[in-house]
Amino acid sequence: MSAYDDAVKLLARRAYSRRAIEERLAAKGHAPGRIDDALTRLAAAGALDDEAYARRYVADQGAARGRERLLAELAARGVPQDVASRALRDRDDAGALARAVRRRLGAPPGKADRGRIARVYNALLSEGFEPGCIASALVPYGFRGDDA
Repeated sequence: MSAYDDAVKLLARRAYSRRAIEERLAAKGHAPGRIDDALTRLAAAGALDDEAYARRYVADQGAARGRERLLAELAARGVPQDVASRALRDRDDAGALARAVRRRLGAPPGKADRGRIARVYNALLSEGFEPGCIASALVPYGFRGDDA
């Protein structure tokens, strides 16, 4: 089977970044020249678009994840840094953080014990949110600077 045909089969199942398709085709043993030809054909047909892939990924996966984590996940999927940054340009980070906090602690105002707040703070850090923003979002729940 040709590199192009293998790439079409991959893209028929789900979206991939250009680098991810390139890596999968190389793993199947296709020659680099054939891979480049297949990628060029797919891009010309509009079937391979890292910008669209990144925007779709952010829309699907970014509801309760921070900017840093999304950037790291997109980089791991082969999306160039500048493309990933553009995909996140219009994103409502404060809204995503508020949803993540509400999911863990319920609607504000609320009071949670210090241990729970510390666990939520650390969980939000691992989701890629900024420490200062997390602290501000947790204040209505009784967060103090020494809770983290």
